Amino acid sequence: MNQNHTYIPPIQAKRAATRQDEKWDEAIALFNNKQHDKVLPTLLDYVGSHLQHQKKGDCYEIAHGSVVITITQTAEELLIKCPFLNIENAKKVPLMRRLAEIRMYPLNLSNVALENDLVYFSFSCPINLCEPYKIYGVLREICYYADSYDDEFIEKFGAAHLQEPDITPLPDDIKEEAYSNYQKIIEEGMRRFDHYMENRHENNAWYTLNITLKRIEFYAEPQGYLRTVIEKAIDGIFDRNTPFQNRLLNGKTSLEKLRSYSSAKFSEDLYQVATFIPHKYSGKKENIRENWGDSYAEIQEMIANARFEDAANLLQSCFYGLFYYNLVDESISKPITNAMAQANGLDWNQAAPVLLKGMEAIMEDSLFGDDYGMDLSKIMGEQMQQSMALMQQMMANFKTN
Repeated sequence: MNQNHTYIPPIQAKRAATRQDEKWDEAIALFNNKQHDKVLPTLLDYVGSHLQHQKKGDCYEIAHGSVVITITQTAEELLIKCPFLNIENAKKVPLMRRLAEIRMYPLNLSNVALENDLVYFSFSCPINLCEPYKIYGVLREICYYADSYDDEFIEKFGAAHLQEPDITPLPDDIKEEAYSNYQKIIEEGMRRFDHYMENRHENNAWYTLNITLKRIEFYAEPQGYLRTVIEKAIDGIFDRNTPFQNRLLNGKTSLEKLRSYSSAKFSEDLYQVATFIPHKYSGKKENIRENWGDSYAEIQEMIANARFEDAANLLQSCFYGLFYYNLVDESISKPITNAMAQANGLDWNQAAPVLLKGMEAIMEDSLFGDDYGMDLSKIMGEQMQQSMALMQQMMANFKTN
């Protein structure tokens, strides 16, 4: 346990955001000028110019994960509908209870409705109320929760898809290698976690959980129910309503549950899928700097005081958190992944300065390795901002106990 975490490159190239920032400003201007009929097409151009080709008559039919979103715009109204689940042969009592719960939370703008045994997400409003922030929020909400809850409800309650997901499976040899590395990531994480707990280093035990869970997503980007399990495990270690020690124990239980996944079950959730509104955000360099500011200062102080192990764990927690919450372009990802690859398995006193150079490439516009441009074109999401702030506050509170 005297060496840094191993680094395993992702099995698929990391996607960058496709959003066109100038189209957002254009959509806002169109709404303010009461050109309401042009707001939706401009918003779709903001998400990705390719979406305009998916229009059929007055409707757009756009695949996202395991669902298809239908958007219909008339002269008076905007209608959004997403076929969700067939619950004819499901365990209806617990499933209906869960559907009622999600209508209250986390859904905020859209609705979930039952038509016979078919469940739909839906939203409608007059065309003159199609404010861009609201419509984008509706689309993101439906895309995220429809693609997330369907796998959970199918797994737990025996529901069925209303349409077959349009997926592209990965080759069998890649799946086999991915499962082997998936197990290695978990085993390494559990060994490190147990080591830290035995030595009463609870801070680094928590960082190990955070790093390990996000390493799985970084490496394999699983879909389906496995993605839901990982997301819930990560949410659990950040849950401020749960005592810190319980979060640590719950996190280890989550790793044990993930370790028990069979190769066949793991492979079922390893595929490529169409995306409409990404569940990940995008990051501008200035937002990343703002989020990493406190950690950057703390890491420099740690290294100055020869706390190399603490610094390396915090650095990698920041790095994997960035990839977990955001789509980033190569100018940001390359110096970070270069640093993690070069720090692979090094002693802590060697790894920490190498990893710090990866962060410096973002924080100081310094170069790490090859010369890559440093501009990010998109916004970093609030979720990462909140998570980083929570992590800092949680660790500060723990140190004072």
